[in-house]
Amino acid sequence: MAITKNKIISWAIALMFFVFAVVNLNDPDGWIWALIYVAVAVLPLIQTVNQKYLNQLAVVLLVLGALIASGILNQWMPQQTDDRMVNMWEHQREGLGIILGSAWLWLGRRLK
Repeated sequence: MAITKNKIISWAIALMFFVFAVVNLNDPDGWIWALIYVAVAVLPLIQTVNQKYLNQLAVVLLVLGALIASGILNQWMPQQTDDRMVNMWEHQREGLGIILGSAWLWLGRRLK
């Protein structure tokens, strides 16, 4: 069984989302993000999961990520000390991560 370049890329992206999950564990709401990131990492790699369901979840995460990143959902987000990193606030980074996760769910299987 040959390992293709696309398979290496798929596993690297999945590993990246696992790292996102670990990095978020120190946040007050870290368990939420860890669960989302682990699911985003694993679901495209499981062949028995229908792509239609991945696409539906991708749309939900895209909308949620956009609402979080834009600040619309800030009043429902747990209070935490906001620190700026790469010119983004904590919730903006979380929203962007969810948007990236939605892209991976939508496109992940197309790498094969």
